[in-house]
Formats: sequence, structure tokens, C-alpha cells
Amino acid sequence: MAAPSNTHVVFIHLDLGIGGAESLVLNLAKATLLPEDASSSSTSATADTASSIGSISIYTTHCSPSHCYDEVRPPNGLLSPHVHVRGSWIPRNFYLIGGTALCSAWRMLYLTYIAAKENPTANVFVIDVLPTGVPYLVEWCNVNSGVLFYCHFPDKLLTRDTVNGEMDATTNNNVVGASSRLVKYLRWLKRLYRWVMDAIEEWSMSYSDLIVVNSLFTRGEVEKVFPSLFLPRNIMDEPTNSSDRHGERVRVLYPSIESSLSRQRKMNTNNSVTVTESSSSSSSGPIVSLNRFERKKNIALVLHAYDALLHRFNNEENVSENLLLPPLIIAGGYDPLNVENVEYFAELRTLADAILNRYNLPQSIVCSPSKSSSVVNDILLDAKANGPCIIFLPSISDAKRTTLLSTASVSCYTPYREHFGIVPLEAMDASVPVVAIRSGGPMETIVDGVTGYLVDYSPDDARVLPRDNPSVLGFANAIDKLLSNPSAAKAMGQRGRERVDQEFGMETFRRQWWELLSEARERGSRRHRRGCTSYPSLIWSSVRTVGDLGWAVLLALFITWAMKRFGTTWYSSAV
Repeated sequence: MAAPSNTHVVFIHLDLGIGGAESLVLNLAKATLLPEDASSSSTSATADTASSIGSISIYTTHCSPSHCYDEVRPPNGLLSPHVHVRGSWIPRNFYLIGGTALCSAWRMLYLTYIAAKENPTANVFVIDVLPTGVPYLVEWCNVNSGVLFYCHFPDKLLTRDTVNGEMDATTNNNVVGASSRLVKYLRWLKRLYRWVMDAIEEWSMSYSDLIVVNSLFTRGEVEKVFPSLFLPRNIMDEPTNSSDRHGERVRVLYPSIESSLSRQRKMNTNNSVTVTESSSSSSSGPIVSLNRFERKKNIALVLHAYDALLHRFNNEENVSENLLLPPLIIAGGYDPLNVENVEYFAELRTLADAILNRYNLPQSIVCSPSKSSSVVNDILLDAKANGPCIIFLPSISDAKRTTLLSTASVSCYTPYREHFGIVPLEAMDASVPVVAIRSGGPMETIVDGVTGYLVDYSPDDARVLPRDNPSVLGFANAIDKLLSNPSAAKAMGQRGRERVDQEFGMETFRRQWWELLSEARERGSRRHRRGCTSYPSLIWSSVRTVGDLGWAVLLALFITWAMKRFGTTWYSSAV
């Protein structure tokens, strides 16, 4: 599809760190800004070259040069001239009392206000993560522009007591002791707080002209928790095309990747150069896990799988002859300002050292981000020479990430109910087979037995050793199978690369993205001409929001009255 000229798109994203959401936003920005041949030929293309296609502005509250993607790292990042940091003074939470969701909503509102004020002639506003600023753009800004909200996953399903929408098995609901009544009362207040924030999320999202999600899995979760978004729109609001049945606003746009490997393949193809096969999937290459250091990423699973493999090798159980266990490398985004990153990284190091100590192996190695690629390569070579080991690479750069995947024998992706997951695509693009949990987005990207292996999820069971957990054994068996048959692993990696090129390439991504931008712009124009949103879903979600707020207030008043009337004994037994 030919991209319409003179289109100004404003992206609003809270934190431009390192992660799947940030990678997607930057790919959307590049797809908006660059012509088809520029983004695939060089990441150093200038904004002037692409100005005839579209113009962009990226607004964020935080972008650290030491913890961001190369595209936005000043001064040479392709997108760095378009990044505007506003509202960095707003706190992330209220420290001891929490309130992260409320502070995030406050930051998003302020960021949206500034973005709208500084870009009064923008054609489309693209907001992701939180929809709090959407109603302001639609109702209080007199701008003839479309509003597109990209939902990576409902924030309602991302509370601290859940793992991507399911209750965390480690959550302790049994509180005893003198402070139990206070703790239970605070839990009720937290429920009321989340109730209000969840209602505001659905109400805000309903104002969007177009809602885009990253997978069919995420679309199903949105439909479960926010059913009002799937109600038919006003009969006067004619669909813009034949695929817009009942004015449906929730669409799927799979994220795409544009690595240096895929760009090189395209250049070789255009120049009729024979593409040499990747040397990855070698039995001597490391086992790689790429994830942010967050508990929901379930990185401990791959450590326990490595423990199971060490146990097999140590006892020579079902191990192929002359097969050496390669090192395990755990890499990914790490922000020292993020408390969870710091805590979870320390937990993983403790677990890794305990596993290695069990087999009389040296302690785990940590490569700081400041170390050069040559130093990291030397450490990897020493690890291969000395046998099994565990290496941590926090805050890995794009260059090191590409190098790491190009030398890997297998990539392990451990999150459960992951919304989409960009890492499996990056691994398959590097011709590396992937082992992942059979749930969420990986079920839409990985073909089991063809481009990798999908393993059934089993929750932790205190009655068995972690290395005997069915999921852990499934990962260990899959890794062992790939290591013991390098030729089959190489063929699997090649099929994965072909799947990425065919289904998740930038050309397909760019075409679909411009179709969505054009539709959002048209919907915004029609809404502006009509003078109001007039969606039944908006009315219904507003009613639900008012109702939820009312019930929350009544419930809080009832609990307070009951505690005063009947005493804390009644409250404790009731809860």
C-alpha cells in the first residue's frame, strides 16, 4: 500500500527502555517515517530522506541513554531527533504506599496534554500501554485527528498478584498474627483501588477510534475483561471497508522485527548474492535466554532445566556420546532504577550459584554493560573451553544481542501466558530453534516440531524438586534433543528463519500499519464532523464506570460501618 504523504503521527509511550513494547513502538515509528527501501537498507538513514513519506514525534517521560535501544540513543540514533522527554519530574509511585497505577495514569495524562499542545495539527495520535489520555484527545482537544490505542495487554490483568492475568501461585492469602485485621483491611482497600483503576481503563479505551492488539491471544483476553469494546457502534457510523464488520475497532497487528541479519539477507537477495547459511544451531553454541529481569518472565525455569541437564550429564543418564553441555547465558533488559529488576536479578544469581555449587562448578559470571564485545567474546570462549557454566548479561546492547543469537545453539523462552513475545522471532530470524511454553503468543509464532518445541506449563509443586517439574523436564528434554542432533536443529532453525521472512517481515508489517493509520485518521475525521463519539460501547462503559465507583464507595462504607457496629471479630471471621 502506498503511504499517504504529509501524515504527522505522534507516538505517546511512558518509558522508552528496553523491552518488547518499546521495540514495537520503535518499529511502528520507523514504519511510519521510512520509505520501504530505507529501513531495510540501513538504520542510519536520515530523517530528511524519509520526510516525504511521513513525519513523527515520540513523547515519553523517561529515556535513559544507558538503557534504551540504539534507534533512540543520542546523538546518532535514527529516531533520537524525534524523541521528546516530558514530565520526568512526576514520581513513578508514592513510595511506601505504592500507587504505581495511579502515578502512571497521572504521567500519561500529562504526557498526552503536552503532546497535544505541541502538535495541534497532528493527523493521528498513537498511545500504548495506558489509555488514560485517550478521552482528553477525543473530548477536550479540538483536533481533527484520529486516536489509535495499541494494547499490548490489559493493565487490569497485570497486577502484582497475577502472572499475565492468572493468580500467582505464590500469593499468600492466609494472614495470621496481631496485624492480620489491618492487613486484610488494606487488601480490601487495594481491591477497591484496583476496581476503580480497571473501570477507568475500560472507560478510557472505549474512546479510541481504533484499538490494535499484538496477537489473537491478547484479543481474546481483551474481549473477556472489556466486553463493551466489542459492542456494535452507532448505525450512523458506516464502516470504512468490507473487513470492518459491525464497526469493529479491535484489530490484530503482529509485531515485526528488522534485525541486521534480515536486512543483510534482503540486500543479498536484491543484489543476487548467494546467502550463506548461518553457523548457528551448532552443538557448541550456548543455550540462550533473552528476557527482561522480571518475575513474570519465569527465568528460573531455564535455570532449573539447566540443573536437570547437569544432573543427567553428571550421572550419564540418557546422554549422547561425546556430547558436551554448552554454557547457559541469561541476558536481557535490566534497569537499576527498577526495584523488581534488581531484586529478581539477585534471586537468579543466588539460584544459579546454588546449582553450580551442587556440581562443584565455579560460580556464575556477570558481564557488566560497560564491558566491550571483545571481552564478552573472550568470556564465552573460556566458558566453552572450561565446560558448563552460567553467564549473566544484563542490559545487553543490540550489537551484543545479535552476536549472541548468531552463535546460540538453542533459545529458551520461558514466560507463561506471554502476550506475544518478540524474542522467539529474533531467535528464528537468526536461524536458532526455540523452546517455549505452550501458551499465549508463542503458540502463534512457533510451529511445534517445525521451528522449535512447545512445552506444556506446569505450576511449581513443593512436593517435588524443581528440576523434576514437568515443565522443567520438558525444557530439558527439548534442549537435549536439539543438542544431540545438530543437523536436525540446523534444519529447524532454517525453517524458523523462512517463517519470519514470510509471516513477520517488515514489508507486511508496514503495509498493515499504514492501512490502520489511514483508517484511524478517517475515523477521527468522521467523529470530528459528527461532533461526538456516540458509541453504544462508550455509553455502556461509562455506565459501568459510574456503577463500579458507586459500588466501591458503598462497599467501603459498609465495611467501615460493620467494623464499628459489630467489632473487628465479625470482620475477621467474615473475611
